[in-house]
Amino acid sequence: MHTTNNFCRALTSLMALLPLAAPAQLAVPAGSTLSVGSGGTLSVLGAVLNAGTISNQGAVQLTGNLSSTGTLSGTAGQLKLTGTGAPQTLNITSLVPALEVLNPQGATLAAPLRVRALALTGGAIRLGAHTLTSVTGGSITGVDGAAGRFIITDGAGMLQQLVGSTPRLFPTGASTTSYAPATLTRSAGTELYELRTANGFLSNGSTGTPLTTDAVGLHWELTPPDAVPFALMVQWQATDELSNFNRAQSALGRWNGTAYGLAEAFGPVGGPPPYGRTVSGLTSAGPYVVLDRQAPLPVELTRFEATRPAGQPRVLLSWATASEKNNAGFEVQRQDEGQTTFRRVGFVAGRGTSTAATEYTFQDLNDFRGLSYYRLRQLDHDGTESFSPVRAVAGLASGTPFSLAAYPNPVAAQAPLTLEITGPLPKDLQLTLYAADGRVVYRLSWPIGQTQHKLSADLPAGAYWLRYHAANGTTGTLPLLVSE
Repeated sequence: MHTTNNFCRALTSLMALLPLAAPAQLAVPAGSTLSVGSGGTLSVLGAVLNAGTISNQGAVQLTGNLSSTGTLSGTAGQLKLTGTGAPQTLNITSLVPALEVLNPQGATLAAPLRVRALALTGGAIRLGAHTLTSVTGGSITGVDGAAGRFIITDGAGMLQQLVGSTPRLFPTGASTTSYAPATLTRSAGTELYELRTANGFLSNGSTGTPLTTDAVGLHWELTPPDAVPFALMVQWQATDELSNFNRAQSALGRWNGTAYGLAEAFGPVGGPPPYGRTVSGLTSAGPYVVLDRQAPLPVELTRFEATRPAGQPRVLLSWATASEKNNAGFEVQRQDEGQTTFRRVGFVAGRGTSTAATEYTFQDLNDFRGLSYYRLRQLDHDGTESFSPVRAVAGLASGTPFSLAAYPNPVAAQAPLTLEITGPLPKDLQLTLYAADGRVVYRLSWPIGQTQHKLSADLPAGAYWLRYHAANGTTGTLPLLVSE
């Protein structure tokens, strides 16, 4: 429908007096303006395609979809969705001053939407992959969880609202039948927060395997704008609870990027339905979850460090857990610079199930001169695994070069073996002789000032390895063969 300025002025005057019905599809081409005057109503029994300008000071109501790549202007104008048979799709690029969903089938976003006054009088809004922003001075009214009138966040789309010192309700739910809102209160100032309610208590925060017992089967994804403390209340229905969930011994938890941790002590929930938990003094993003004492959570790793003592061919690893659930232990893995895979270098047994903090240490003999990378592979008794962040450790620093030779090699059993140094004599040279099975069979501190030393270890025939290490960081290994 092409409109001219004269037509728009006439239409404006007419709409100020009585409702006007438009055809099954109303099109406003680019460069055109359709005006609805104060007190006027334009009723469209179908879709609206707006590439121009709709200047609305009254009300535009439609039963079909709305695609507006143009402008919706008018500070007092209302947009009303009055369809009945199917959800109405909204693709609107400009700010909507007032939107009322009267359609019992609701509405679906096909693009991000900014709205000032949103009224869910008759149905819900499904966000899908798109964000719904309630702008400054905005409000969301008409919410009724039992009647299915709320914001459905079953995709990646988030609800954005300004949060200040007055509690702000985020009326979200993960499906049409699961109203599980959150309420945020900021300790100081006013900033924009975004939140969505999603299905599943997942093993890795927003991804992974869903838990099947002892928790609420939802998670609340929350993105705070800064580190100012806030209070969070999450709510859920009895139908959202997984099997064996104990409301009397439950708590709010948070995924910290590697593991779940508790945001409060276990205790009874607030009710009647919807049930809720409230925690103050939070500063971090979610996902947030609700669990009881028996929830089969992965281990909560609070610290993992890897360091090399100066000039030493070893790396010290230390880590700590705040709590453990069915923890079989930690496989320590290492990958040296230039390699493409991690390999196991040790294993440290866990504590099984524990709510107490636990410290762990491990030492890896490492004389590699390049970077080494370490990580922990945490294993549950049922075979479930998770990995820690990776830590990098600098290589062993090179010292003044020298070389160590052993001859004769092979050497006859019971015969002496000569060890000889060429180059600058190192300080504090330590030698360790290993059998082929890894047993230490001989240790030696090199005599000060000597360039040769005869080793009479009375060794049986077999293969051996001689490892040496000097105070300047030089290390090496010599293969030895003792013949019969």
